Amino acid sequence: MRTSHIVASLLLVAGLVAGCQTSRPGKGAPPRPEPLAQPERAAMQTRVFPISEGVLFSATIAVLQDLEWKLDTVDRAAGLIRASNLRRLEPLGPREETIASFEWRRKAIKGRASEKDQWTRWDSMVIHIEKWPNRQSRARIILSRNGSLPAMSYPARIERRDVIINAPAKEEAVELLLPEVYDVLFKQIEQAVLDRTGIE
Repeated sequence: MRTSHIVASLLLVAGLVAGCQTSRPGKGAPPRPEPLAQPERAAMQTRVFPISEGVLFSATIAVLQDLEWKLDTVDRAAGLIRASNLRRLEPLGPREETIASFEWRRKAIKGRASEKDQWTRWDSMVIHIEKWPNRQSRARIILSRNGSLPAMSYPARIERRDVIINAPAKEEAVELLLPEVYDVLFKQIEQAVLDRTGIE
């Protein structure tokens, strides 16, 4: 299996196992799980490499291109890379995707068979590469799952009256916090570094 398929599979699993308010017009979603503490997040998203910033930056760019991510911003001087993947339609929004109740998710997906009820979804990442002590470089990767809904109107019944609800456009972003997804990316970057330097 190609690495890009592995990463895509892990991102899909992230959506399945990683809960949250419902999108319009659903109700009754279970509560969100407790977020990770900042030190745990940082440890998951950060690696230090025994190489220069330039080599790490080049290796990271190569990996993203191999994995078919679109490079939105590449700022070598700031050590900043922003990338995203193609947009697609999905029934669940980024926050809903983290709901642990499979029964709730099944009902929500079944109720959003029409394209007009679905989210426009995409994944994005921000990578910061900086000089680190002892001739090392540090990379921090933050992966997010994103979604948007257009403004829409839908019928509802309130206090025994039929009304039209006008919902504004909505956009969400949820940070992806699964260690295995970051591990796969960092292993690919480590291999790309090795290819360029021969450092074990």
